[in-house]
Amino acid sequence: MNSLTLGSRFTVEGTLAGAHRSPLKGFSVEFADYRQYVPGDDLRHLDWRVYAKNERLYIRQYEEECNLRVYLLVDGSSSMSYTHEGDSKYHHACRLAGALAYLTVHQQDSVGVTIFDSETRANLPAKSGLEHLRVLCNTLCDHEPANDTDVAMTLHRLAEKVRRRALVIIFSDLFDDLERVRNALAHFRRRKHDVVVYHVLDKAEIEFPFRDVGNFEDLETGETLITNPREVRSAYQEAFADFLQGCQRICAGLDIEYVLAPTDRPVGAFVQEHMIRRKRAGR
Repeated sequence: MNSLTLGSRFTVEGTLAGAHRSPLKGFSVEFADYRQYVPGDDLRHLDWRVYAKNERLYIRQYEEECNLRVYLLVDGSSSMSYTHEGDSKYHHACRLAGALAYLTVHQQDSVGVTIFDSETRANLPAKSGLEHLRVLCNTLCDHEPANDTDVAMTLHRLAEKVRRRALVIIFSDLFDDLERVRNALAHFRRRKHDVVVYHVLDKAEIEFPFRDVGNFEDLETGETLITNPREVRSAYQEAFADFLQGCQRICAGLDIEYVLAPTDRPVGAFVQEHMIRRKRAGR
C-alpha cells in the first residue's frame, strides 16, 4: 500500500509542513488568488504581468500547505463483537483503521484514534511517526467490546473535541436511531470536517442466511428471541435493506462519503480499492 495516499477533499488546518491545502493564507508555493495592492504590502508579491495588462497593482495570495490530520473514530460497543464466521465487526474495524493509520503515517501526516461506545473508552491525539502507529494499533487491539452504545450522543461529544478541520473516519455498524445519527454526523459537517463513514457489518447481518429454529440474541440488551428464520427472512431482509438505504441517504445528504465495509472483504484489497476510488473522485 506504499503507493497509495489518503487525502482530504476539503481545506484542512495543520501545524506541520505537508501536502494538503490550508485555509490560512501564507507565502508558500501554491497560488490561491489575487487581491488589490494596499500600501504596506510586500512588493515581492506584486504581479507585474497583471500590472502590464491593466496598469493596476495586485498581490498574489497563496494557500499555505500543511499536514493532514486524520481522526479514526471506532465503535467499540458490544454489538460490534458480533461474528458469524471469521473476524468480529470490531476486529475488522480495527484492521481497517490500522491500514488507514499506516497510510497516514507513511505520508508523514498525523493520525489519532478514539474508541467509543456510550462513553469514550480510549483516546490518542493525532500524531505522526512509527512509534505512535505502534501505540495506536496496540490501543485498538487491547479493547474488548462489552458495553451498550449511544452512537449519536458520543459522536456529538467527539465533534466538539475535534477543533481543527480534519478528515474524520468513523467505523461503526450505526445501530442507533438514524435521525439521531444524522444529527450527529451533521455536527461534524457544520464544523467543516471531511467525513467518511465505514459501515462495518457482518455478511450474515445483511443476508440473514440462517435456516434452523434457534435463539437470536440482542448483543446490547441481552434479550433473546426464539424464531424460525424461514418465517422472518423476507421481512428481515426488507427491513435491513431499508436501514442500509437510510444510512446511504443520510450520508449523501450531508456530503459524507459512505463506504459499506462487510467483514468478509480482505482489508488490504478493500482499502486499496477505496483509495483508488477517492483519488478518481478527486477526494
